[in-house]
Amino acid sequence: MADDLDALRRSALEEEITIDPFEAHMTGEISSDKMFGMTAAERMFVSIGCFILTSLGGFLLLLVMDKIAL
Repeated sequence: MADDLDALRRSALEEEITIDPFEAHMTGEISSDKMFGMTAAERMFVSIGCFILTSLGGFLLLLVMDKIAL
């Protein structure tokens, strides 16, 4: 039992883990006009769609709760 522990302790001391710096895994300079994987026009359509859905949802919620009438 003690021999196993000594062998384990020796093997743990002998092994050295080398950690690669993260700079080695980084890509070079990337210049792209894309943000979130979309171009400016795609982001514009997504934001317009979110605005329309939010406005329509608010209008329908007010209509259902009888806060406004047609």
